[in-house]
Amino acid sequence: MSSNRREFLKLSCSSLGIMAVSELKAFAGQSGSAGGSMAGWTAQHLTEGYWSADSLFLSALKYMKKPEEIVSVATGFGGGIGRKDLCGYVTGGVMAIGLFCGAAKGSDKAGRQKCQRLTKEYLEWWAQGAPMHCGDIKQPCDYKAMGAKASEYLQKMFERETQKG
Repeated sequence: MSSNRREFLKLSCSSLGIMAVSELKAFAGQSGSAGGSMAGWTAQHLTEGYWSADSLFLSALKYMKKPEEIVSVATGFGGGIGRKDLCGYVTGGVMAIGLFCGAAKGSDKAGRQKCQRLTKEYLEWWAQGAPMHCGDIKQPCDYKAMGAKASEYLQKMFERETQKG
């Protein structure tokens, strides 16, 4: 394995790891200082060729100040996992929640429980406003508005949870 590939894997794996509470508190007050909100970034990413899942996940990476190169893990989830199945904003949001909770080890029961709780909350919120599956979403669809709402919800969730400590 080349050293570049090792470095990439090391960076990818470490960036998907758990964030210390101190790190979360450090970026909580600075999230807007990077020039925008998750909703604004998500809308911009859509104009740059990203799809729903990767545009939302990339916004979460920016918000959490994680390496943006790992956005590629979300690419296959766009377009309802390429089959008009689960909406990319649903799957991208769940990936963002996993990144936020950071249960990098199987033994991290608290992180896993938090992730389950926040994922359940997000899915329930989503189901109240839109179908979970791309194939069930009525056309024409305002994908930018859907992405903005999902991004805003997640950002508020992350801010709320960060303040809890």
